[in-house]
Parts: sequence; structure tokens; C-alpha cells
Amino acid sequence: MRNQDGFAKSNTYTQHLTSRQPADSFYIGVHDLAAATTWYTEKLGLQKVPLKMDDEEGCIVLGFSKNDQTRITLGPRIPTGGMTPMLYASKADKARDALSSRGVIVGEIKEDRQGTHFFEMRDLEDNGIEVSEEP
Repeated sequence: MRNQDGFAKSNTYTQHLTSRQPADSFYIGVHDLAAATTWYTEKLGLQKVPLKMDDEEGCIVLGFSKNDQTRITLGPRIPTGGMTPMLYASKADKARDALSSRGVIVGEIKEDRQGTHFFEMRDLEDNGIEVSEEP
């Protein structure tokens, strides 16, 4: 499923998931939950989605739609093991342009050894998210 900017669901890499995360999700630790929720809603077009978690205190779950299985969980900062969250887009250049036009800090488009285009974006608390073009 894609949002209006061509973003597809996030990665399904599930190592290092905490009990705060449902499957097919990633966790982003933030200092200001209310400000982060507003930022992700406005900049990425996410919406709050209902989801029952083992430990949901201080967390908000966001998704591109209520039916999408991919979730971004925002909550208190915890060690993440250095994992960089990843989103997929049909066209990296269009996703980068859309994010940049909304005031999101975005890096230059790069190409990995397999020829996949990607770039990094930063949220309001300087958390990095890689946006990769679908293979």
C-alpha cells in the first residue's frame, strides 16, 4: 500500500524488535511524543492507528492507513542497537522532492552496489530514516 507520495510499506526487518513493537514495524525513540506525532502526521502523512501492545504506555502507533500492516511506533528513547529504520518508495527522487517540499531534511540520492537508489531523511529530533527505492 502506498500513500500519496509513493511511499510503500516499511521494511519487514524484525531483528531487535522490542515488546513495544508489533510485527512489520519499527520503533523511533523521541523526547517529545506530542511534537513527534504531529511531525510524522504532517510530514509523512501518517495517522494514528489502533493497536494493542504489551507495553503501550508512552507510545503512539502510526501508519499510512488503518488497514496497512506497517506501523511506526513512537515512544521513549531506548537503545536500538544502531538499526536505521527504512521506508520504501516507488521512486526515490519523487519521494525526496515531496519530503523536501514539506521542510524535511533530506540527504542526496545515492546508489548501492546493487544499483538501488536511496537517501536518508531526518526527523525533528534528528532520528535518521533511510528511504530506499523498491527493487
